Amino acid sequence: MFRSISLGLALCVMLFSGLANAEDKKAVVTEMMSKVVAHFEAKGAEQAYKDFAVKDSDFYKGEYYVAAFDIDTGNTEFHAANAKLIGKNLTKLKDTDGVVFVAEMLKVARDKGEGWVSYKWPHPVTKKITQKHSMVHAVGNLALMIGYYE
Repeated sequence: MFRSISLGLALCVMLFSGLANAEDKKAVVTEMMSKVVAHFEAKGAEQAYKDFAVKDSDFYKGEYYVAAFDIDTGNTEFHAANAKLIGKNLTKLKDTDGVVFVAEMLKVARDKGEGWVSYKWPHPVTKKITQKHSMVHAVGNLALMIGYYE
């Protein structure tokens, strides 16, 4: 009996700690986006992109990094984690469930100014397909993006 209760409590703790972790990550992204937007507006694109590319900085912390897309063309203007994507149009890129997530990000930026898009993407450390949630924020004709993995 005691063993069953202990097991049940352990499962509840794991479940709630996972939810708290997701909420913590969402808060990190939201706070980081505020800093990113302020820095971008104060310094301009050229300097901001240089600063956003510096690992272990206020703008690039492990799985948290900045990407920027042109809202009108869909072209990748900046990508801290993968510079090879810069200049490429990723609007037709689909995740494993068929979600055209870059196109969705651009729609959120264009229609709402900011919001969240969820999709599946390889985790940068484990390389496993993982649920990712990205905050998108429009600044001029750009959609800035920062996400977190579950």
